[in-house]
Amino acid sequence: MLTHAARMGAITALLILCTLLPYLPGRYDALAAPLSVAARLSGMAGLVLAPIGAAWLAYELWSRRSGNGAPQSRPGRRRFAIAALVAGSAVCLVVSLGALLFAGASAGVGALALSAYGVVKLARRIQAPSSASLRSAVVVPLYLLLVPIAVAALQAALLGPAAELSRGRAIRNSGRLIADIERYRAERGHYPPSLLSVWEDYRPSVMGIERYLYEPSGEAYNLAFEQPSLQLDSREFVVYNPRDEQVMTSHNMDLLRFTAAELEVRRGHYATRATAHAHWKTFLFD
Repeated sequence: MLTHAARMGAITALLILCTLLPYLPGRYDALAAPLSVAARLSGMAGLVLAPIGAAWLAYELWSRRSGNGAPQSRPGRRRFAIAALVAGSAVCLVVSLGALLFAGASAGVGALALSAYGVVKLARRIQAPSSASLRSAVVVPLYLLLVPIAVAALQAALLGPAAELSRGRAIRNSGRLIADIERYRAERGHYPPSLLSVWEDYRPSVMGIERYLYEPSGEAYNLAFEQPSLQLDSREFVVYNPRDEQVMTSHNMDLLRFTAAELEVRRGHYATRATAHAHWKTFLFD
């Protein structure tokens, strides 16, 4: 059982690592956010396996207590195995759809193909005759029960603090860029008209944040970065403005078609939040 406990711990740790990947320090990784979404969907959808695992485990323990041997319990095990296979297939489908929506068609098709391969392999094992002892038979329900609960609990506990830490890190790492922008203004009398460039010299140093975005805005400027959102149906942008006049717009077409007054009611964000850092604010878009 120690081996299986270690494996359950390893599976849980891997899913949590993938979940936290875009919030960890390091160079930008384009796969960090899609992997995190897949892991988070696995954690949420995987909870459907826990009741099956609990019922299966109770069945095996009841079989042992009532004196039923392995042969008598095999039909029941097969029914639970089929239920777990169906629920697991649904989880795989949810994760594949998430990969399709958040990482593109190639990732979605790849995840679906990998899931289908695993489901077929498991289905063949269910059809094969089983001679598992009662002791080994409780292993699978323990996986189904403990791993989803552990993953979901750790995700709920760690995601919020991880996002807060990564946001703070990206804000602090913008200090040199802000200082250079202010130095430019002091020397030339105005803020830079653009920072559009091929290479990024001022890095957020967070794996899920690619770069800082800059635009002049009135007598000041906005400096922004996209933070991987805790809400899967939202996008979060964190914006700095030295005059606290932060703005962020959903569609660039709106910037071309509407007047400044019209834009005030058409920016597209559904919520704004203050941060713990002066002159920084977050904007949430659906």
